[in-house]
Amino acid sequence: MFWVNGREIGNHTGGFDGIDLDITDALCHKDGALHELIVYVYDPSDLGFQPKGKQRITASQYPGGGQYTSTSGIWQTVWLEAVPTTYISAISLDQNSADTLAVSAAVVQSAAAARSSAVDPAITFRAYERGGTQVIATGTASAGATALLKIAMPRLWEPGDPYLYDITATTATDAVVSYFGLRTIRVGKEEHSSMTRPLLNGDFTFFAGWLDQSWWPDGQYTAPTDEALASDIAAVSMFGLNMVRLHMKVNPERWYYHADRMGVVVFQDMPQFFVKPAAAVPEHIPAFIADLRAMIVGRKNHPSILQFTVTNEDDCWPIFNATAGYDLPRLLALVRELAPHHLVDMNSGGSHLWQKATANASLGDVNDFHSYPAPQANRDPNATATQYAMVGEFGGAGAFVGGHMWANCFAYLTVDTPLEEAQAYINMTKTLLAWSEHLSASVYTQITDVEEECDGFLNYDRTNKFNAPTTKAIAAANQAVIRAHSSSRVAENRGVSSN
Repeated sequence: MFWVNGREIGNHTGGFDGIDLDITDALCHKDGALHELIVYVYDPSDLGFQPKGKQRITASQYPGGGQYTSTSGIWQTVWLEAVPTTYISAISLDQNSADTLAVSAAVVQSAAAARSSAVDPAITFRAYERGGTQVIATGTASAGATALLKIAMPRLWEPGDPYLYDITATTATDAVVSYFGLRTIRVGKEEHSSMTRPLLNGDFTFFAGWLDQSWWPDGQYTAPTDEALASDIAAVSMFGLNMVRLHMKVNPERWYYHADRMGVVVFQDMPQFFVKPAAAVPEHIPAFIADLRAMIVGRKNHPSILQFTVTNEDDCWPIFNATAGYDLPRLLALVRELAPHHLVDMNSGGSHLWQKATANASLGDVNDFHSYPAPQANRDPNATATQYAMVGEFGGAGAFVGGHMWANCFAYLTVDTPLEEAQAYINMTKTLLAWSEHLSASVYTQITDVEEECDGFLNYDRTNKFNAPTTKAIAAANQAVIRAHSSSRVAENRGVSSN
């Protein structure tokens, strides 16, 4: 809840999305006046019914179980800005095209402006080459309506060439600047192939990534600087990967901006709660749906996000399966409605319980299994007529580096030295190469050590566990997997970007 000068100006429920508040009427407009802002936040973490991701209140006293110290209060950016009485509050970018951007904007009017305006304000959209000044496409639409901007000789966004265009949206009273990247993503079959694949810009790209909890030793959910956010994205390319699965967390917009500009594909998880049907309360499902809706609407403009992951392992999906009012097919339909041009992973983990409950349903675009520590043939996820195959988690090999550890350490596969950790990982990539011709994506656990988990490529303080030659050897192994599985054009032309 929020108060300005003793006046309540709004409230909000949800820990992963933003809120905008108009404080005009609560201000004292005398020159030099001081204003009082009070923010009250109630965050029960795992004691409440909101999706909370990997947070657990007792984690600092009793670490373990794959959950970490919780964050309370406001953990993303806060700012104050003046806007005109009629202003552009948001834009929506549908960039899933080889040559055309579909764009719309929402406009907010004050009561006085609405009374004096007989028609909705027209919004003019102009596209530019990145950093350029010459308009290459333009369109006009009323508030909420869609304009189509066709780009002549388009350059598509993809790993290795993450090309971005600039765009402006203007009205008679306001102007905003943003960017977009044209690309297409769908599940299908390449020419002369019977295997279902994720097709980026029409070609199969093998997505090799790692799990990112995006936890920080000094701020938990909050990174210390924008440069720190960028460094985690840059590390993806440094290790020869092209994708990151952001695990049960929605990051600040700047993190996705760095993924957009560096050409790193993002598989975005929905934050989970951990609850079984017998312990569920009526508030659980509405809270999940509200946060899911906010996550997709708030982040889907980013060209780097190609896939949304709705549920993880058996954390919470059984409460939907046990609820006739909002079952799993209806949950999938909601995601399709909100993100019609993204891939949907309905469950990362593919347990026997999930397989039994959803047999023959083919929910979503992905058949996603987990396999620890190494990928195993008997845990081989199969592609189907409508789903591609993905190892959504594997690995967890860890060397414990003194002086860089949070506390006692755990790993799925404990080794003595960073060099042994690197070799264990490289051996796992050879397994991926050997037995899974129909595999289309893999996610290694994980980018960094996190509190009691010490299975990262980086220590928790973001120092590299490996020297330069070992880092290059890991990158080469990852590139070998990407090139071996991807289509011939991708193998020849798409690497990883170092922008």
